[in-house]
Amino acid sequence: MAETIRIVLSDDHEVFLEGLRMVLEGEVNLTVEGTAHDGDGALRLVAEHAPDVLLLDLHMPDTEPAVVIARSKAVAPATKILVLSADTRHEAVMSAVAAGADAFVPKDASSRQVIRAIQKLVRGEDLYVSYVSPSPMSCLEPGAALLAQTLSPRERHVLKLLAAGRSNQQIADECYLSLNTVRTHVQNILVKLGVHSKLQAAAFAMRHGLIEPDRNETIPAALR
Repeated sequence: MAETIRIVLSDDHEVFLEGLRMVLEGEVNLTVEGTAHDGDGALRLVAEHAPDVLLLDLHMPDTEPAVVIARSKAVAPATKILVLSADTRHEAVMSAVAAGADAFVPKDASSRQVIRAIQKLVRGEDLYVSYVSPSPMSCLEPGAALLAQTLSPRERHVLKLLAAGRSNQQIADECYLSLNTVRTHVQNILVKLGVHSKLQAAAFAMRHGLIEPDRNETIPAALR
């Protein structure tokens, strides 16, 4: 039997919170350790339970999401943070990722998509952001420009595909490369950009205008 995934939920809408709890606890091997209506409550539960996953809404009263994310990582480094929010603006997504969020799923996703996102996150599988109507790209900052210059043309292309939600295998198939070669490119990208995950690499690239996101991007098939 698979190990139980322990979850903490945080959202200021009571009906949504209780409904999500019922859905998750109806799933085999998922259990909700507690629910919170604000950032302080979420932090207390994370410190108490060190859950596998914290599902966090971005906008709650008297709550700075970036602070909650950063402090949660500090008190429970192994806890994965899945942001579940109706705010899908480019700036909101990038702020959450920069603070340490591990993944982002729009709040209009189905319960099945949320469950699969949780499972994929805990298993360490690829999970990508869904970008909706992003803001115009800013000019490349000097420090980012230096890092960008270290990327080869092939690495830039791989980075663009990562941000578009492609898995390593999909990139390999699309670029006619071996899977090991793609993994090497991805590792080189992470090292050169000074980030620790594909999500952070994509966020860096989009924040600094290295790539242009698809304005019609929807939830990746991997979450369906």
